[in-house]
Amino acid sequence: MKHISHLIADGANSFLKQEYILLSAFLLAFAVLLAFTAEPNDVKFPYTTTAFIIGGLTSILSGYLGMKIAVYTNVRTTKESAENIHNGFVVAYRGG
Repeated sequence: MKHISHLIADGANSFLKQEYILLSAFLLAFAVLLAFTAEPNDVKFPYTTTAFIIGGLTSILSGYLGMKIAVYTNVRTTKESAENIHNGFVVAYRGG
């Protein structure tokens, strides 16, 4: 089971890496677009662009943590379900 869980975790990490490469390019492109179009000329600090970047980075962090929790919970659910289906349900429910 450890071997399979490591393979699943590696697949999840590979997926996240590819997703975040594309998301980073999107964030950069739209941050530049926002900086030139949405920022008022009389403001010295780019508040809108900064808020957009912070939101994107928060999204990346949430996705990473969510994937880690999901993989860990799925492995625990499988283990518990093999022994007792009720315990597997409880682990899955608590894991989200």
